[in-house]
Amino acid sequence: MKSPLNVEPLTGVLGARVSGIDLKSELDKQVITLLRNAICEFEVVIVPDQSLTPEEQVKFSHLLGPYSPVPFVKPIDEHPEVIKVVKENTEPEAFNFGGVWHSDFSFLSTPPAFTILYAIDVPAIGGDTVWASTTAAYCHLDNDTKNRLHKITGIHSASASYSPDQQDLHSQLSNMTIETSETAKSTQEHPLVCKHPETGKPSLFFNPTYVRGLKGPELETAKEEELMKWLSQWTTGIQFTFRHKWSPGDLVIWDNRSTQHIALNDYKGERRELNRTTVSDSTKPSLYRP
Repeated sequence: MKSPLNVEPLTGVLGARVSGIDLKSELDKQVITLLRNAICEFEVVIVPDQSLTPEEQVKFSHLLGPYSPVPFVKPIDEHPEVIKVVKENTEPEAFNFGGVWHSDFSFLSTPPAFTILYAIDVPAIGGDTVWASTTAAYCHLDNDTKNRLHKITGIHSASASYSPDQQDLHSQLSNMTIETSETAKSTQEHPLVCKHPETGKPSLFFNPTYVRGLKGPELETAKEEELMKWLSQWTTGIQFTFRHKWSPGDLVIWDNRSTQHIALNDYKGERRELNRTTVSDSTKPSLYRP
């Protein structure tokens, strides 16, 4: 039987385009199941040529799961589940929201399963997003390194992004409200090697923004710093990445449990606006046991 979804892989590592679907229509359970399977398999799914109001984006998000609350970033007034990610063309020197390698809110006890980003206004050139597969990064390790990393725990914190000393940086964006807090300095521990709750695949649950430390047997400070630096370089290696050039109407869904991403800040003097929703996970990150 022919699948109702047309899924086209975009690289040999991660990323796929799904066509022939209107996300504001009434989608049956089979289509949602197939779409969810594609997200988990390809880790990043592009659904082009959509036309969604914030209400319609929220309605679609709920088909994948309940809303995952977003700390520190204020949603738009009319829609408490929608964050507007916007940088105005009058803010050429402002930082780019999401402009460092990260996995969304990995510092939470239960980080979100999926992020959904819908493009409204994008630069003609620049403003791409790049994702890295932490599944592929784990898969390409030698067995000795895998065994060593199984014993490591990541210490996640929002301190580098959302503590009060970062407020001036966030305030450069006039149409986003980001409220920093001392609570950003709290920490949350997650296994470094996690089992995906739906595919069962192992991945390196690491990103250099929110992982502020590591702990494990015989991991003194010098070795911890060395391993942090190595993980930052290894998990963002170009061989594990997929880069997307946005077009208005693109809706992109990615799996935070097996990727990290970065929004590129190479569109000085141009405007970029996207709406973002997040979908909660049903389980906390858990250790992969080979």
